[in-house]
Amino acid sequence: MPRSAPTGAYRELMDLTAADGNPISVSQLERWRRERLLPAPDRVFLGRAGTRTSYPQEVKDLARALARRHRPGRLLDDTVLLAFFCDSAPTPELPLKLALVRTYFPHRERHRDTVARTTDAVPDDPGSERDIYYDWAEAEAVLEVEGGGTAVRQMRANLRRLPDLARAPREEVDSRLVGVLTHLNSPRLPENDLDLMRDLEAAIDLDSEKFSLARLAVWEYVATTHAGQMGRFEETNGQERFDTLCGTPLDELHRLRDEVVAAMQETWRRATGGHRGALALETVSMARGAARMLAEWTTARKAHPEGSSLADVCFTASLLDLARATALAWLLNRADRQRAAMPSVDRAGEGRAAFIARTTGATGRRRRTH
Repeated sequence: MPRSAPTGAYRELMDLTAADGNPISVSQLERWRRERLLPAPDRVFLGRAGTRTSYPQEVKDLARALARRHRPGRLLDDTVLLAFFCDSAPTPELPLKLALVRTYFPHRERHRDTVARTTDAVPDDPGSERDIYYDWAEAEAVLEVEGGGTAVRQMRANLRRLPDLARAPREEVDSRLVGVLTHLNSPRLPENDLDLMRDLEAAIDLDSEKFSLARLAVWEYVATTHAGQMGRFEETNGQERFDTLCGTPLDELHRLRDEVVAAMQETWRRATGGHRGALALETVSMARGAARMLAEWTTARKAHPEGSSLADVCFTASLLDLARATALAWLLNRADRQRAAMPSVDRAGEGRAAFIARTTGATGRRRRTH
């Protein structure tokens, strides 16, 4: 039986979305209503003229955002997340939390399963007491090095600035890189381990003046990872995270969304040098990433002082603390690099003039300082 022509509230929404260039059907509106994205319309009594149904402006804004992000075959959760993060749509609590839960927790469990398998594959060290936190961090590090992302490749190249790794085999460099990443993924950074801190300082290269997206990726990675070490250490499990996310009030989720978007915008600004304007969160992968960041932050923020913002904790404050922690390592590494850069000749008979020229740069040779 053919469907009758839409009237009242549905017709109003269809006209609005069509005017935006995003026409939607009655069946799509009904689906959104079944999923509790759209409420029942308000009924307005017109006296002898009968009644008319209509939606408040907030619902109209939501429908326009959903229509803007809807695509044939696109998951409804992805449409909801895009509307929420890209358009700040006034999304109802239940479908929003369902989208966040279904995006965050399966991804988290898959990652944890992969790390657990990697941890189990690492042979025990006879005579040593197992540290589950270290084992887990080491497994994370092994997976990251095997994945070979942008940050990992740059950190590997940075480590070769150390004189003893300049011509070392790839396996040796990767072994030292796994050590750096393991301790970054551990609950606390072992600042008293000077050898490790020297490797860490070299790998992140905070004093570099060479801008590149790869170096930015390194700083983003270490800043986000170290931010967790700066907070109060508490164990959580999936159930606690689930309860925290589900128990977060809707208005608080909207505020946290703004923090997540601000953090992503700050990352984009740094990565592009501020030359490409604001970041457009237009892709499903970016919306899912933002959703996972928000879900993680609902729990992680409890480990930081009240009022801490995501952007500040995960970048500015974290990098400043890393610079403090690696200050001594930077001095020692810099001295080693300077010695390695000096020509290996017998200086016993070097005259005063030659010494002054060599140490002041008067010879015209530009000495490496990084």
